[in-house]
Amino acid sequence: MAKSKYEFWLSQGKEKLRLPVLPEKIDIGGAMQNESVKVSGLGELTFIEEPGAREISFASFFPKKYTPLCEYRSIPNPENAINTIMKWRNKKEPIRLIVTGTKINFNCSLEAFDFSEGDGAVGDRDFSLQLKEYKTASPRKIKVQKPVQKKRPAKAASRTWKVKKGDTLWAIAGKEYGNNLQWRKIWNANKDMMIKRDRRNIRMPGHWIYPGQVLKIPA
Repeated sequence: MAKSKYEFWLSQGKEKLRLPVLPEKIDIGGAMQNESVKVSGLGELTFIEEPGAREISFASFFPKKYTPLCEYRSIPNPENAINTIMKWRNKKEPIRLIVTGTKINFNCSLEAFDFSEGDGAVGDRDFSLQLKEYKTASPRKIKVQKPVQKKRPAKAASRTWKVKKGDTLWAIAGKEYGNNLQWRKIWNANKDMMIKRDRRNIRMPGHWIYPGQVLKIPA
């Protein structure tokens, strides 16, 4: 299997971690005007042309053993990789994200890091990362204007989703909200029912869902 020219690297200080399996896609957004391009092997990348705090999110997994999906052979142990990222997060210092072959090379704050037992081989660990470009700024004075009172919009009604074979909260959130990281919103709206159905959801929130279940999809 031909390997990609892209390499995903995370680092803090002298410590580095290369992702063994490339994410299916990486989402980059911000408040400024964005440019989207198609990149083979990575899906759609979005680059911000004007300066601004970019938000980056992607998901992949740490395999226990080498497979043809891996970009290199000396892959890290999943638990060691997770512990490294957790240690970086606890230091409350920025980390650097580099994707070779792209414009992505900047310091980030680690906004969210979720991981769970993988759906593949025993010992695999799925994970998702949400980062935000780390920038320093000088304080400036701003003129405070009295806010205009606006009528509060009516609350949108919740929808439902009937679980089919192969569904996951991650995938459902991507289809319903266009953002896989919103899976916790669905979990919070249905956790009592899902825990009652399978108490393993206490340890691994939202991991155990079954065909035929009807989930509330909050607005």
